[in-house]
Amino acid sequence: MDSPAPSPHAEYDRWIARRERWGAWWRRFGQIAFYVVGGILAIAFAALLVASLIDLGQPRIWGTFTQAGCEERFRGGCRPYGTWVSDDGTLVLHDVDLDGGTDESGTARASYQPTALLGHDVVHVPLLSGIGPWLIGGILIWWVGYILYKAGTWGDVPRPRSRWLGGPGPRRRQGSLGIRGSFRRQYRQSLEHGPRGAPSTDSEAP
Repeated sequence: MDSPAPSPHAEYDRWIARRERWGAWWRRFGQIAFYVVGGILAIAFAALLVASLIDLGQPRIWGTFTQAGCEERFRGGCRPYGTWVSDDGTLVLHDVDLDGGTDESGTARASYQPTALLGHDVVHVPLLSGIGPWLIGGILIWWVGYILYKAGTWGDVPRPRSRWLGGPGPRRRQGSLGIRGSFRRQYRQSLEHGPRGAPSTDSEAP
């Protein structure tokens, strides 16, 4: 008894299978790399948040900042630098940066923390004094939320169904041949039904 003839599409099926395996491997590699880099950044933001919270309890000295110049920034604009003198005149800082801006006279009310862990060489205007924990905490919450969102889209963590949030469930992406599913399934269904619902050539004539 003769063995059945091999499928004419067997080689194509094997090529598609190899392509899908390599694609899945590279996608997973990119996802793991994202988790590693994201975790390192989250730890760094957490460390900055702890340091900024510690700085809230450090002594704060108020004084007057007088601008001497403006240092160009990489993203555009400039950062004022100059001399800061405490209110009692006992502490003077030269070539210190100002976190904020000055008025028309080139001066500004600013605070200085000599024992701060972050920014001990910078003086801050009143609006930006003590804003560090809020700013860093907001960035940390956003970053962790983004990591969890990506993990949910990749199926690594469970995520609530869309209908719980008042919307329809997610739709599967439609293939280039008008058929949902993998390339192999698209190819086989296109042979059976023709592209975009065209009748099969193998159907019986009326």
